[in-house]
This record gives sequence, C-alpha cells and structure tokens, in this order.
Amino acid sequence: MSLLKNAWYCAATSAEVGEKPFARRILDLPILFARDSSGRVQAIGDMCPHRFAPLHKGVRQGNVIECPYHGLRFDLSSGACAHNPHGDGKIPDTARVPRYPVAERGDVVWIWPGDPELALSESVPELQLFASGSHGRVGGVLTMNVDYRLVLDNLLDLSHAPYLHAGTLSPPRAKRETRQAVEGVTVSVNTVMRGVEVPSSQALYFSSPRGDYYSDIEWTAPGTLRQRLAITEMGEDPEAGAVTRNAHLITPESDHSTHYFWFHSRNRLQDDAAVDERTRAILSHAFLAEDEPMIAACQAYQAGRDFFSLTSIFLPTDRASLRCRRIMEKLVADEHARGCSPHPAHGDSAVLEHPG
Repeated sequence: MSLLKNAWYCAATSAEVGEKPFARRILDLPILFARDSSGRVQAIGDMCPHRFAPLHKGVRQGNVIECPYHGLRFDLSSGACAHNPHGDGKIPDTARVPRYPVAERGDVVWIWPGDPELALSESVPELQLFASGSHGRVGGVLTMNVDYRLVLDNLLDLSHAPYLHAGTLSPPRAKRETRQAVEGVTVSVNTVMRGVEVPSSQALYFSSPRGDYYSDIEWTAPGTLRQRLAITEMGEDPEAGAVTRNAHLITPESDHSTHYFWFHSRNRLQDDAAVDERTRAILSHAFLAEDEPMIAACQAYQAGRDFFSLTSIFLPTDRASLRCRRIMEKLVADEHARGCSPHPAHGDSAVLEHPG
C-alpha cells in the first residue's frame, strides 16, 4: 500500500515533546522529535546514516544529538552532521539526516513527511475545539496495529456505535436520520436520533434521561476528523444542549499500524476535574476495548487482500467511508504520477509557527 506523503499529519501532542528527544515512526519513517534551546519543536530523521543507529538513544548536547553508536553529532535544526570524532574529523557530504517541516498549533504538533517545498502554513488543519482553561479538554494517544483506512472506516460509519458502544458513547438502537456530503477532499456525515436514552458519556453533563442526540463528523484528507456531538431537550436546537467538540487525528505508522490522537472538549462543566477523568476513562475504554479489537478482527479476516477485491455488501451507511477510500486512492495516485519522492529531500525547511 502507498501512503500519501505530501500532507500534514499529527505527529505528537505538544505535551509529548520536550528537550529530551523521542522517536515516533510516521509513514514508515523513523523520526526524532525534540524542542531546541528556544523551545521550538524540531523533527529530523532518527536513523544515523553511518550504521543506522537510533539517534534518539544518544546524548543531547545543546542543539545537537550524539549518535550512541559511533559519536557522530547531528544538528537538531538542520539535520546536518556537526561533528565527526574519527580520523581527521572531516564530515562526509552525505552525513546528514532529513529535516521535516513541523507546525505547532495549540495542543498539536503537525509534520509534513513529503516535499518540504510544498508545506504551507495556511494548510495546517484547525481543530475547532472549545476554548478551555485547565479543565474541559482531555485527550489521548494510542497506536493500533491496523491499517489506517480501517480506522477511517470506523469513524465515518458510526452506525456501529449502537452495537459496539451501546449506552456509553451512543444511545441504544434507534432510528437514525442521516445526511452525507462530499466537497473536494472533505466528507461529512450528519445524524440525529430523536427522543433517545442519554448515553453515559453525555449524562456526565446533561441531566435529562432522554433527549435528541446529534452526531456530526467531518473528515478532511488525509487524517483529520472534526466531530460535534450534542444532546438536547427534545425539539431544541443542537447548540442549546450539552455539546462536545472532538478531534480524531489519524496518522499511519506503517502500512499496517496507525497512531490515533484524540481530543475532547465540552461546553458544560469545563472546570470539573472529575468529569475530565470520567470522560477520559469512557473514551479510552471505547477506543481500546471496543473499537480496536473489532477493527483488528476485521483486518485479520481481510488477510491482506485488497478491500475492494472482497466485494463486500454495500449499505447506505457505507457511502462516506467508501468516498474517503476513493479520495485517498486518487490523492496517492496523483502524487505518484507527479513523481514525488517517497522520502523528503535532505536539507533545510522553515519551522512553521502559529500562536496559541
């Protein structure tokens, strides 16, 4: 399977990146992340070009990282070798690792794994979460041993929720009124279920036992999903109720594994730390104990065969996820047709900054 290189992907949460380097594989590329002396996030290749040792296991000295195997030092801001302790100390022209464009916005560090010349700051996704202080926003990071497209399928077809997440993330089985739309590389699904039991995730900040439940989710290629969930008194406007604005950021680790970053924000009880913790527990359980095992089981039965070759049954609820797959196929095909390199060029590219 080919992965789209020229796009912004969530690489880490801001809280994960400090002065101590750490590595994360993204699109099958081993990448080192660390903050430089000015606090800016830097991302360079983690594989030493000498004997391919993991650089993040080395010693950091100022803004350079020393390879733990033979002591070559690489600059965090450029990826260039800054010191060779052997022989006459001459640095080979090829002694450098890739440097990747990054952008830090709010709680998220984004990375552009493709051609640095194509990385534009204005194309970094906006999450549109509720503003909050020390509480009212929770999140998590997990890695699933599944194809990222199966995770996108799962998120764009939430008709599974009354079965897999009944009573927790979703009302029990109820009539669903659904609209779907496609615009460019964005697919949206809007659903309402009227007069349903309030699931426990919303009952934390909505007191009535029944209400109208709204679920709106929007995917923009390659891996950004924005979601609004609202539970209201019956007949009320969605924004009048208990509303959560969430983000699901899907980044392929490899062809068969996926980093899943999620963020949850709400418009009620934003200063309640107990609600934060209960929300985190409910969502973590849903993703790890309900979604991931089912997606992994589906992948196992797919047994490496192409999804469309299996001629699966088509249901009306499949439209959004199938359009998502077709959009990604076209983007990858177009990228290959342009002759884009699967690895970014070595050399400098600016760190993209954004306040807040």
